[in-house]
Amino acid sequence: MPTRSPTGREVRTLATGHSLLVRVAGGRVVTGYSGPVSRRVVQVSTVHRTRDNRIYNKECRALVEAGLDVTLLIRAEADEQSPVPVRALPTPASRLTRLTTMQFRAWRELGRLRPDLVHVHDPELIPMALLWARTHRAAVVYDAHEDLVKQVDTKPYLGSWRRGLARGYGRFLLWLANSFMDGIVAATPDIAAGFTGERVAVVHNYPWLSDFAAERDPVPGRLVYTGDLTEERRLSFMRDVVAVVRRSVPEAHLVLAGVVGPAVSEEARSFDGDLVRHLGLLPPSQIPEVLATAELGLIFLAPLPNYVNSLPTKLFEYQAAGLPAVASDFPHWRDIFGGDGATVFVDSGDVAATASRIVELLGDRAELERLSVAGRAAVRGRFNFESQAEALVGLVERAASTTDRSRVGR
Repeated sequence: MPTRSPTGREVRTLATGHSLLVRVAGGRVVTGYSGPVSRRVVQVSTVHRTRDNRIYNKECRALVEAGLDVTLLIRAEADEQSPVPVRALPTPASRLTRLTTMQFRAWRELGRLRPDLVHVHDPELIPMALLWARTHRAAVVYDAHEDLVKQVDTKPYLGSWRRGLARGYGRFLLWLANSFMDGIVAATPDIAAGFTGERVAVVHNYPWLSDFAAERDPVPGRLVYTGDLTEERRLSFMRDVVAVVRRSVPEAHLVLAGVVGPAVSEEARSFDGDLVRHLGLLPPSQIPEVLATAELGLIFLAPLPNYVNSLPTKLFEYQAAGLPAVASDFPHWRDIFGGDGATVFVDSGDVAATASRIVELLGDRAELERLSVAGRAAVRGRFNFESQAEALVGLVERAASTTDRSRVGR
């Protein structure tokens, strides 16, 4: 049970006997760690980019603020020292290189860093991480960002027979994780349901409330989408919708920020900069500024198994920025977001109907303001990463304590 310190801060005791101090400062929950020895944690990914929002900006940051010694081993141009130390891994030339040479490099770097706990974010790293941890008396945690088996259906480069093999291998990797990992972090309750035991913690991919302090200054007619640009994420649909909207709202235009998928690279090159503007991949720190300039945020996904039950990070970010959102009408999304009154749901297979609803919203200042206020209230009350820090820190501490090792003398 939480107790109150003499300064009014809430003190929550972790399973290790150490304390996580939680206080409210200017609307933000601030965590601080109190323990005798800082555990050395290495976060590892050969798939994600250096400034991956969940890995770098959320989880590494939360663990550092909690007093742990954190290093990120990830694809990067060069090593970095602060605020989270980064050990650079080269960008692999191919998937085969990523699955072979990159794993060897990661193994070697782990040997140099000698962590108490290895925290991996790619399912393909599960066997290597388990073997390294067991041979070096370290703990190991797997971070399940997505439902691995369902994710296979979103890979356009897989044919039918390879898709079946990939599903089978995915199930094997999840069995390994469930059987031998010291801890599992899941991004959603649905993902967590695929694992068993008390060593599973749900750490939602909510935004840091403190990152979205920028004042809104919307450009008339601006629609925005931030995230990967693929057909599964309805790139062509968004372009077609804004083209129809412009017939009624001449200043309407779409701003995109994200990586262009190979299958839509030719289409992206055709963007004229007037109707559709592509800003490229932006670091998480710049996303709030982009959202502050828009009147509406869009998120349309294909009804694939891995999407219909997802918790879309973009919707949380739109709400944190006070940006009214228009989203695919999935029942699960309605269950999560419908009660907040901050999101408008549409049939993301119907260009005309979606465009018509957007035109209505752009012409209703009062409704846009109501949606904006409701979104920010939802994030302040529930959907912020400050509320997730304790679960993450607690799981990492419990997992690391299973090794009963000290940094002293190593």
